[in-house]
Amino acid sequence: MMEHLDFYRKICDCLAENCRLWQLSVVSCEGSSPAKPGMKLCVPLQGREFGNLGGGEVEHSAIAWVRENRPSEPVLRTYMLSEQGDQALADEEIPTRMICGGKVSILIEPLGKSRTLYIVGAGHCGRALGQLAKLAGWWVQLIDNRKELMEGDLSLYGDVTSHSDYSDISTAISFEKEAHIVIMTHGHAHDKQVLEQCLRREFAYLGMIGSASKVAQTFSRLKEQGFSDAELARVHAPIGLPIGSQTPFEIAVSIMAELISIHKRK
Repeated sequence: MMEHLDFYRKICDCLAENCRLWQLSVVSCEGSSPAKPGMKLCVPLQGREFGNLGGGEVEHSAIAWVRENRPSEPVLRTYMLSEQGDQALADEEIPTRMICGGKVSILIEPLGKSRTLYIVGAGHCGRALGQLAKLAGWWVQLIDNRKELMEGDLSLYGDVTSHSDYSDISTAISFEKEAHIVIMTHGHAHDKQVLEQCLRREFAYLGMIGSASKVAQTFSRLKEQGFSDAELARVHAPIGLPIGSQTPFEIAVSIMAELISIHKRK
């Protein structure tokens, strides 16, 4: 019983911090195998896996596949436990070098909110965007260098808040392929400082607020620092869909519409 409690406590701890992880469950087993129905293992995006699928090649192969593919939807994978020779496998059957015979089916489920939004700048527009993103089911982290803005209850606008001086934005942002980053600080210099730290990192979306002239000036300075046109082309700026937005919530709507559109296409 304690092993089960420890397993689910670890899952709860990860979800509280929105650490991405995948739960692998043995749902069926035929033949002789150390894997038994009901066995579970979790694979976090960062850190060591925990739980047990019986060990051996199946467990190793399943963990490696999750770390490489990071599925966003549940997946059922069936591992064959003997050499098949010339026998054709079904589409969902995966060969192994095992000789014990039979097969094991593992259900792989992503846990937590896969849509992560980092909002750099917790002013009126940042808070409006955070509130709207949370309503749309995104996990939101608000980041700002003004300590007074990070105090009090901000749960309406973000799941997590971070006070950062922007000199090392990687302390607040986990750069990975599901990270969506919106830069909307209270100064052009801060926007550029954050942007240049993001450009050569991994992300799903990177956008910066500002007028066309401000964006052009910022890009010009970054080119002087050695950033290429291809790198700058990864940035959505001016940010959001062109709907004529003016107020913070109108701006938030235009940004969310662009974020949802890009996320759904991917």
